[in-house]
Amino acid sequence: MSKIILKISGEALKDNNENVSKKNLNTVFEIINLLKNDHQIGIVIGGGNFFRGRSHEDMDKVTRDTIGMLGTIINALYVKDYLENKNIKSIVSTPFQFPNLIQNYENEELKDLYNKGYIIIFGGGVGQSGYSTDSGTILARDILDADLIIKMTNVDGIYNNDPKTNRDTKKFDYLSYKDVMDNEYQVMDLYAVKKCQEKKTKILVMNINDYKLLKDYFNGKKIGTEVGE
Repeated sequence: MSKIILKISGEALKDNNENVSKKNLNTVFEIINLLKNDHQIGIVIGGGNFFRGRSHEDMDKVTRDTIGMLGTIINALYVKDYLENKNIKSIVSTPFQFPNLIQNYENEELKDLYNKGYIIIFGGGVGQSGYSTDSGTILARDILDADLIIKMTNVDGIYNNDPKTNRDTKKFDYLSYKDVMDNEYQVMDLYAVKKCQEKKTKILVMNINDYKLLKDYFNGKKIGTEVGE
């Protein structure tokens, strides 16, 4: 049974005027349901559906980062509630202390629950200003000893140009960590890619709406863009 981290953007939960839509929460449930019998699953969720710091550069940076981290925790609670209502055991882990609101777990407790089949949902990043949710993904990877990170956004892989604004683009089926870092492709921040290289953690970048293709991926077929050695 492989150990995976799903990195899900906050925007993937947003739908029209709803910051978090039931339709998109159900997509997350369908992904978990598809994978849970064969894989142990951790989730790192972004917060861009509530707040994007780079759109508020007039604000104090620490304040921006704090609001962003709180947004990821809100999303984590939404996902946990939806999964629990579908009878999927899950917990939220955050580096912050919220007495009487969110239970805190030691790393060994998280690992034990993960090994027992609980879905571990990480919110709050690493708990410090100046770090992205990509850094939070690496922290989750280290806590759970995961060997694959699946980045799920609204784009179906890595391109040499932005496919939304440039027709002359090329999608990659595979890239090495070095390719990503040398060309600064928008996969994860370079610190996170370097940390994946150090532990040989593969990264799969795919469109969250193509989640059914994950079965093909685990059967050896190419989907999205894979990053490895």
